[in-house]
Amino acid sequence: MVARKLLTATAVGLFVSLLAQHATGAEAPIVRKAPVAAEFAVDAQLFRSEIEGYVRELNRQMRTTLNEELRRELAVKIVASNELRTRS
Repeated sequence: MVARKLLTATAVGLFVSLLAQHATGAEAPIVRKAPVAAEFAVDAQLFRSEIEGYVRELNRQMRTTLNEELRRELAVKIVASNELRTRS
């Protein structure tokens, strides 16, 4: 009786594993290709002028931001020094 249950479980396990292997082998593999890249002709002078314009604008923004931060820091130091003078 015990041998029969073990044999049945083993046979069912083998049968299911064979079916599963057959099912995965039947699927068609999906082939994905990279999209075709379009060729662009870029004028070197135009590209260079665009980059230079971008760098100039970025530098201007950085200078503006740094000047504002420097003014804030100096304003805090001046207020703090004035408070020390009035307390002493």
